[in-house]
Amino acid sequence: MKHPFLGKAFLFYSLAWVAIMAAHANILFLQFDLPFNYALADSLAFNLAFLGFGILYWYIVQYISPENQGISGTILNQGLAIVIGVSFLTYLCNSALTNLAGDDATIIDFLNLAIPWRIFLGSFFLGMVVLIYYLLQYTASLKEKEKGELELQNLLKQAELETLKFQLNPHFIFNSLNSISSLTLTDPNRAHEMVVKLSEFMRGSLGREDTELHSLKEELQQMKLYLDIERVRFGDRLKVNEEIDTNCFDREVPNLIMQPLYENAIKYGIYEQLDDVNITTKCFCDEGQLNILITNNYDSEAIPKKGKGIGLKNICNRLELIYGKSDLVTIKKEKEIFSIELIIPQEKS
Repeated sequence: MKHPFLGKAFLFYSLAWVAIMAAHANILFLQFDLPFNYALADSLAFNLAFLGFGILYWYIVQYISPENQGISGTILNQGLAIVIGVSFLTYLCNSALTNLAGDDATIIDFLNLAIPWRIFLGSFFLGMVVLIYYLLQYTASLKEKEKGELELQNLLKQAELETLKFQLNPHFIFNSLNSISSLTLTDPNRAHEMVVKLSEFMRGSLGREDTELHSLKEELQQMKLYLDIERVRFGDRLKVNEEIDTNCFDREVPNLIMQPLYENAIKYGIYEQLDDVNITTKCFCDEGQLNILITNNYDSEAIPKKGKGIGLKNICNRLELIYGKSDLVTIKKEKEIFSIELIIPQEKS
């Protein structure tokens, strides 16, 4: 930590001592009837010495700290150092002022009588300076710790987000590779088409810059590739409709935040009924947020397949980590329509 009284702070420090000098000179002149020239010289000699000593004392504070010597040890050591330092300065200034007084017995008597008071007041003022040093040092240390804790929290947050991403991609890849494996036996051409589209999807997902957010337009382009892959698997049974406000294209969303929604819609739509599955995507926005609503039809009488719920938990956790809110996902399950709405704030927490 640099010296706290350097720069602008030195001006306030100096002004405080100027005020003490003025009070010192006035007391000697008005209360003790000493000549004004001597009163001014006395004030300047002692207070300039203490001003300089206070500046230099910062470097002593660096070597006597409560962390190393404890609070009681620090108080004792600093008290002794202050008294010794002030006594030495008082002796030097008294010697100089005695020479200045010459044969004036009144001033010499005053100098001798004032020694205990000078030591007391000098120790008090210097003690205040030392106390300020320790308070500033403690404040700076506290800010540094808070900064370090904030950086650590950000690192942990990023690590958790990366973990959630790694949960997402292998989950999708595993399902896709299983489908490709099945298609190689029943329809090699469709298997080849799916491999090509999967390659394009993964290149777009993993080859981009390592940023948590990208535009809605980029997200929709990635999701088009994903749905193309699924169409290879399910053919005309999978129907996709979009109602997208083009004014929302430049809004930011987390990478691949929509993929688990489509995967969920397909899982509980196509696998659990013989009818076509209609997935509708609606996006609309205002000044502060982007709303994404994905709905699909399903067979309400079918026995639902049990799953681990990785995808939806992933979405909830990612949004809470990024935006600091836990109410950004709304799930509704009506008689034949299942819907999930995401609220994406446009300013990160």
